[in-house]
Amino acid sequence: QSVSIGSWREHLPYRQGTFVALAPERNFCATSQGLFSYRRDDQSLERISKLSGLSDFGISHISYSTDYKTLMIAYENANIDLLLADNSIVNLSDISRKNIPGNKRINRITEDGRFVYFACGFGIVVLDLQRKEIKDTYYIGVNGTAIDVEEVALSNDYIFAATESGVYRADRNSANLSDFNNWTVILNDQYNGTFNRAIVFNNELFVNYNLTGGDSIYRWNNGWTVPGNLPQSGTTASLRSANNQLLITKSDKVLLFNAALSQTQVIDGSTISGIAPNDATLDADGNFWLADRNNGLLEYNGSGYTKYFPAGPNSAAVAAMRVVDGRLWVVHGPRNRGWTNSFRFDGFSFYENGGWTTYDGYQAQTPLFSQYSFFDNMSLAIDPADKEHLYISSGGAGMIDFYKGAAVAHYNTANSTLKEQFGNPGQVKVHGLTLDDEANLWVTNAGVNNVLNLRKPNGQWRAYTFPGAVNSSAKTGDIVIDQSGAKWIVLFENTGLSDGILYFDDNATPDNMADDNYDLIGISSNRVRSLAIDNDGTIWAGLDAGINVFYPPSLEPQKIIISQEGAFQYLLETEVVTAITVDGANRKWVGTENAGVFLFSPDGQDQLLHFTAENSPLFSNNIYAISIDGKTGQVYIGTDKGLLSYQGDAVEGEEECTDVEVYPNPVSSGYAGPIAIKGVAANSTVKITDVSGNLVFETTALGGQAVWYGANLKGERVSTGVYLVFAMNQEGEETCTAKLLFNR
Repeated sequence: QSVSIGSWREHLPYRQGTFVALAPERNFCATSQGLFSYRRDDQSLERISKLSGLSDFGISHISYSTDYKTLMIAYENANIDLLLADNSIVNLSDISRKNIPGNKRINRITEDGRFVYFACGFGIVVLDLQRKEIKDTYYIGVNGTAIDVEEVALSNDYIFAATESGVYRADRNSANLSDFNNWTVILNDQYNGTFNRAIVFNNELFVNYNLTGGDSIYRWNNGWTVPGNLPQSGTTASLRSANNQLLITKSDKVLLFNAALSQTQVIDGSTISGIAPNDATLDADGNFWLADRNNGLLEYNGSGYTKYFPAGPNSAAVAAMRVVDGRLWVVHGPRNRGWTNSFRFDGFSFYENGGWTTYDGYQAQTPLFSQYSFFDNMSLAIDPADKEHLYISSGGAGMIDFYKGAAVAHYNTANSTLKEQFGNPGQVKVHGLTLDDEANLWVTNAGVNNVLNLRKPNGQWRAYTFPGAVNSSAKTGDIVIDQSGAKWIVLFENTGLSDGILYFDDNATPDNMADDNYDLIGISSNRVRSLAIDNDGTIWAGLDAGINVFYPPSLEPQKIIISQEGAFQYLLETEVVTAITVDGANRKWVGTENAGVFLFSPDGQDQLLHFTAENSPLFSNNIYAISIDGKTGQVYIGTDKGLLSYQGDAVEGEEECTDVEVYPNPVSSGYAGPIAIKGVAANSTVKITDVSGNLVFETTALGGQAVWYGANLKGERVSTGVYLVFAMNQEGEETCTAKLLFNR
């Protein structure tokens, strides 16, 4: 059975583990986008994200309370979730909603039975776990001002706070810890560093001092010392106490010390290949559990290790996506407004048959990648004849030719017509890629005169310049090819000339420049952010303010006028339109920078759907890319918080019926969702009758699929029985039939 229409699925990366927490039956591992659990009894993995009930993104710490069987989840914006034993989630948004100037991030959680201490960017917040409510807030800075508290540690007599400016201490039995006068600085910051980690171990306080050039660990016992046995260099990720032992997690190893501070064990690259821990602890049996930047959740039993993480893409960053023959390719890179460099090595991934395959920017298995770091992926083009063959562009490293899991060529100034950006040596900026029907690859090159380049199937390259239309300062964006073969290229920062779209027609003779013609289409200083061509050949341009369309063969931009609440206005005139994609019914899926995702009718006049982070599982209202699997109707939505998908109701249709599929079939008595009829001819008239031939329902297919909700023409739910489906093409010829069993 196919995926239910209207359902959502998340596609988040789970390899980048940040924190680990142990519970009696399962272990939790947090990532920046969500978290997952590993159940020890059946070795199953469970994804836990905003789609499954979390309230937010950007997990800053997790901690488990054995007494209250609750996982506490803190976020960078001071939001808090409590995951209870029955998997229900209680959200405590008091701090995040409160108007607190400055830094509201929750840095660490320290649990002490009923009460939990949150180290925040402004002070300390105390949570009562029994009542599930905020109990108190401590502002412990000078004269009660805000101070960035990195971690809280507790002894029998004192509460300690490691902060940006020193280590503070207060008597736990004080009647009013919210009074800053009850807090004393016991260690000052002398070198503009930060005291960022704290733990009480063996009745002594240990704090980490983070300073450029290397961390130092101090010990307090009525005076400060620097224990020589503890590591005094590198970055300290976490300090933990477990099984009467002290765990110190560095950026490349985990060290274990006994009560006498003698090192008893170390886990490093010789123990676990490629180890990059962010956090570590011990279970009751002495097994190590690590949250690792590259390997998710790691278990080490003293002789071997096991990796645990759900399948997902290599990164949450989504610069561009394409679906070919059921396979979704995603390139992970920065999709910022100015296409400026972030030097991210997030690589790329593909999704097929429910599984993910990932490729890092530093991929060692690919010799070319080990020789040349490929950063800031921007766009991709996939060979329609071979989904194993694709091209990936970079915002500074040229272009990669990738085939069957390996990079076979890297194109830059040495072996192509691509050039370095003027005034920025070493930066070969390739922002747009597309293939034409002859397998010619068209490549846009930013910051040079030859903004358009061609790589022919035989490997030859050709560069095109456009005097009077393009300056060497111009940056490029999307490129699409219309039904006549002309190229449309986004241009911006085109100094001295208009920003907008470069139109280029080579008259199907790419080697003969004499018959070429081009034009610069200015868009009134309103930057073009995205381009798409629909099934009728119309060009849709997403702008910084709304949408322009070009009806062939015109090069004049037109705005779509809509009527809303009795007034006329331009479509999305106040929204930044970052992505436009066309589905099998020629409808437009539109992504924006601040307003989520819209679905419009083919002409843009009717708004059919509007998804936001507030009214749907959408991760964020800032959309980077949208791609659709035309065969299944799955809509992939890349946000600034990660990738998710929505099962749409339209698929690509053929001229004739294919194998007609009705699902669900039979329809169970408790089912009230959509019933899909897939495989009919494009835009067919679909009629549903009872076995006596009485018309029950009639609709027009959305591309190659029609949808019925089990109601008759009067809106009444139909009776139990067998129903017949008749689909006729637009010429009125009966082309296919099907049956379905409906249970009321």
